Amino acid sequence: MIARPRRLVVMGSILMDVTVFVDRWPARGGDILARAGAAVPGGTFNIIAAARRLGLDTAYGGLIGRGAFGDRIRQALAELGVDLLASASGRDAEDTGFDVAVVEGDGERTFITVPGREAHLQPRDLANVRIGAGDAVYVTGYDLLYPESGATLEAFFGNLPAGAKAVLDPGPLVADVPAARLHAVLRRLSVLTLNEREGERLTGEQDPDRIFAALESIVPAAALVVLRLGQEGALVGGAGHRPVRVPARSTTARDTTGAGDVHTAALLAALARGVTLGDAVREANAAASWAVEREGPSESPSRSELDRLLAEWT
Repeated sequence: MIARPRRLVVMGSILMDVTVFVDRWPARGGDILARAGAAVPGGTFNIIAAARRLGLDTAYGGLIGRGAFGDRIRQALAELGVDLLASASGRDAEDTGFDVAVVEGDGERTFITVPGREAHLQPRDLANVRIGAGDAVYVTGYDLLYPESGATLEAFFGNLPAGAKAVLDPGPLVADVPAARLHAVLRRLSVLTLNEREGERLTGEQDPDRIFAALESIVPAAALVVLRLGQEGALVGGAGHRPVRVPARSTTARDTTGAGDVHTAALLAALARGVTLGDAVREANAAASWAVEREGPSESPSRSELDRLLAEWT
C-alpha cells in the first residue's frame, strides 16, 4: 500500500510554454495563421499548479533563470504560495528556457524545447533542499535526459531519506535517457506514472496489459504503477494491489497539454487525503478530463470544481 504523501517536492524543470493553436499543420516551408496563442509557465509548473489548487502542500526544488521568463515564473509560483528550495549558483545571468507547443484541432500537441538555466542543475544548487519522510519527490524524464541536471538528479534520488517517495513521469523522450541513469531512478521509485505511448517506448511492448506487466517488472515490488490510457481510463497496480482498469470520464479533448501532470497531481492529492487507490485514480481521471476540455497548458480544477465534476459523473 502506498503511504500518504505529506508534501509534494517538484524537482523537474519549469520553462515557458509558447503555445499556438492551429487547425492543421502548414506545409513544410509554408505558413499558417494560428487560431490563438499564449506564453505561460509550463513544464512542471503544470503539476505544481494542479497540486496547489487541490490543496496539496507543494515546494519547488529546481532552478529558475534570470530574465523575462524566469521573472514571470517566480511571480506565478509566488501567487500559488510555493516555496523555492534550490540555491542559485553560477550561470545566474541565463534565463529559463522555453518550448514551442503546437496544438492541433483534435487536441494533440507537439513540442520543441529550448533548454535554459533549468537544465544546468548542480549538486551545490541542492544544498538547502531538505527532503523529509513522507515527502513525494517528483521528476520527469526530460530532466534525467539533460547531461548536467540528469547526473545531479540521479545522485539526489539515490540519496533520498527512508520514507521519501520518488515519483517519475518519464515523458516522451524516455528512450533517449541514458539507460544506467534511468534504471537507477526506476530502482528507487515509489510511483511510476506514464501514458501508453511512453510505456511502449520504455518496454517495447504494444498491448496495454503487456506494457503494464513489463513496467511492474522494472520497478520495486512496493512501487505503484499508473498507466494512463486516455479515453480508456488507466491501469493501476503494484504496491500490493492487483492491476485494475479504472474507467475514464467521457469527454472531447480540446488541448491535451499538461493532462498527465494534472492526473499525477490529482492522484497524489487524493492519496494525501487518505482516499483509496481506486477512488484516487478515478479522481485523477476526472481531473485530467477537466483539463483537456480547456485550452491552455496549466488548466486544472480546484478542489470544489473537481468535487462537483465527480458528483456529476455517473
